Amino acid sequence: MQISYKFKSKWTVRQIAGNQAFIGRPNAQQKVDVDLTPDTTVSRVHARIWLAVGSCWLEDLKSRFGTQVNGQKVTGAIRVQIGDSIQIGETTLRIDSLPDEASAAK
Repeated sequence: MQISYKFKSKWTVRQIAGNQAFIGRPNAQQKVDVDLTPDTTVSRVHARIWLAVGSCWLEDLKSRFGTQVNGQKVTGAIRVQIGDSIQIGETTLRIDSLPDEASAAK
């Protein structure tokens, strides 16, 4: 899957291999797949995004300031789609593509 994220007007694009990604700021106990450093309002392991049963899911991992999707606070697991606006701290994320998108178009 491909995720874009913006912090302080700078966009970054990250290609994620596999079916799961942890989002946050790295520390010695847990690595993250989407590193949102230097946004200090992001928890170390803030959220998880994963693919299951043909859908993309997101959950907040008990972060200090929470996670929002399209302006709504995330409680539990929520299904997300390409183009949804995900707010984590002061960083905005967007899912650009999913692994099966190209093969589904054929």
